[in-house]
Amino acid sequence: MNTSLKEFQKIPGVGKAVARDLYELGFRTIADLKKQDPEILYVLHNNLRGEVQDICMLYTFRCAVYFAETLPEKQDPEKLKWWHWMDKIKVDSKTKDAEIRKKKFKGTS
Repeated sequence: MNTSLKEFQKIPGVGKAVARDLYELGFRTIADLKKQDPEILYVLHNNLRGEVQDICMLYTFRCAVYFAETLPEKQDPEKLKWWHWMDKIKVDSKTKDAEIRKKKFKGTS
């Protein structure tokens, strides 16, 4: 587990707490984040925590997936900042969670 947590902390914006969250979501390496949907990760994280988490977690997941999918020499330094991934139209965390659930989980309960 410690190896995974240290690896995740190489991702900009990911500290000990978020590294542990990624581990608890089932990821063991940065490469495991490739092709993941950050919105689904956000909802799964909210489920894991038992309540809707701050929307900044969604932005952090977007940044983490970008980091995992992009070769280091091709990474845009601006895209390595979680705030780069903020939605253009701001909504609160609960509204965003509900929007994602409706869009990505329709027909499931």
